[in-house]
Formats: sequence, C-alpha cells, structure tokens
Amino acid sequence: MGVVIIDGTTVKDFVSDEVQFKKSVDERFAALDLNNDGVLSRSELQKAFESMILIETHFGIEVATPPDQLTQLYDSIFDKFDCDQRGTVDLDEFREEMKRLCWQKKR
Repeated sequence: MGVVIIDGTTVKDFVSDEVQFKKSVDERFAALDLNNDGVLSRSELQKAFESMILIETHFGIEVATPPDQLTQLYDSIFDKFDCDQRGTVDLDEFREEMKRLCWQKKR
C-alpha cells in the first residue's frame, strides 16, 4: 500500500479549482446516495462510515470503540452536514461542508 502526503497547498489548490472540486464532491455524493433520491439519509452516511476501516490504536494495540460511541460520532458528523436540520443532507449542504472541512484542514 502506498502513502500519499497531502499538504495545505495541495488542498488549497484542489478546493480553489471549483470545477474539479465540484466534480469530485458530486461524484462522492452520488456514490453515497444509495437509493438515488438526491439526499443522504443518516443511515446512508453511517453505512459509508462503517465501510471504512476505522482502527484506533494505543501504543500499537488495536482498541475497539463501543458501538454506542460510534453511533454518537456518526450522528454528530451527520448533524454537521445537515445544516438545515431536516434529517437529510442535500447536495448543496454536502458541498458546503466538504469545502469547509477542506479549508479548515489547510490552516
């Protein structure tokens, strides 16, 4: 497995290229929208998180996170994306939060 190091300049350049950034974010949104209804539900976003291998380590030892803590984490992330608090995340909300996260990371 290769390792890619992305610095703040790379992120800034990517986000600044509005066409490429929008295309990338829109493709990710479409992949997450499992039922193709144009919005992300809490369960769709949770399935995306669960599909990622999230391993916590403490001094090289894998630590299992209790399911209730993972649910709280997933819910808090969903709530950040669901700006209008309608219980779904539309494409505009997804784009804005992704842009905010990317700009925040570069600082």
